[in-house]
Amino acid sequence: MVAYSTLRTILPALLLAGGMPLHGCTGAPKPTGLVLASWNIEHLAAANGAGCRARTEADYAALRDVAERLGADIIALQEVENSAAVARVFDPAIYAILVSPRDERARGDCREKPGQRITAQRTGFAIHRERLAASGLRWRELPAFEDVGIEGRRWGTRIRIEPLVTTGDDTDGLELMSLHLKSGCAWGRLDVRDVQREQCLVLRRQRGILEEWLDRLATIDQPFIVIGDFNRQLDQPQDDFWNAINDGEVCTWRRDRLLGRTCLPGSGIANANADLTLANAGIPFPYAYNPKYPYAVDYFVLSGNAAPWLIAGSYRALDYDLDPAPSDHHPIRITLQLPFARPATLPENG
Repeated sequence: MVAYSTLRTILPALLLAGGMPLHGCTGAPKPTGLVLASWNIEHLAAANGAGCRARTEADYAALRDVAERLGADIIALQEVENSAAVARVFDPAIYAILVSPRDERARGDCREKPGQRITAQRTGFAIHRERLAASGLRWRELPAFEDVGIEGRRWGTRIRIEPLVTTGDDTDGLELMSLHLKSGCAWGRLDVRDVQREQCLVLRRQRGILEEWLDRLATIDQPFIVIGDFNRQLDQPQDDFWNAINDGEVCTWRRDRLLGRTCLPGSGIANANADLTLANAGIPFPYAYNPKYPYAVDYFVLSGNAAPWLIAGSYRALDYDLDPAPSDHHPIRITLQLPFARPATLPENG
């Protein structure tokens, strides 16, 4: 299940998706559709001065300004302590806030900050109620993806987007998951015998668990988008993680101590829904840590049956225009045209 599949390139790519500040795009009409975003807010704590990125009231105000400029209908979040932390950035009177559970374990001091305690890092969503309803859509919570949180790590947060008025067709819906995988293994081989770094061993196990979940949804024709911080450069050439999950097949899986899950030999079946799309495929990431390797670690991964809903050229990476930057990750966003959305219309006068 590691056959290489060529990355799909979403056109027209390079000019539209580079490091252009979103507030600088006012010359073009705002595309209609559902705007999804992903934002790792770097140790977002509920209290001033708490956590490994201690913030002041002014810092939270700066984050709120970024959220406003992002202009998204649904934001997948990573590294948030709890719902109270998210509410410091997204007004709960406007946004529905959902944060995953997570196995609570003793947390030590922040690196190079003795006495400053690490706060929990969780995934979640902020959902703009009015905008979603105006598109004729609603959301509902699904069970958290606990399996990926091996050894106390972060769980995935899952929601389903569906029509306000149901038609009885179960395929009228889109599953979204906010995900944050193990850090420290952004590149390098995963499918060789001599993988020894603990970070890569954990990420490899998470990959198998995630692929089983992707295959399950592909098998039942459920469109999905996995959103968030993969801590892996999926768009680098011949990446082992991407090649494994994007193989265009579904499998029968069994648990595996080293791989998390492994495909039973001979059980792979071609399935177009398992032919995945990276929304930023072929687009150099403008805010890479090393410009020599212009790859992201935050992504939108779309199933084969969700990919046609992506509006071409809608991918954006947001520039902060602030020093210091309010987070070590830049928000990203895309726009979807969902076939089951029914935008609300105003009544005619008279």
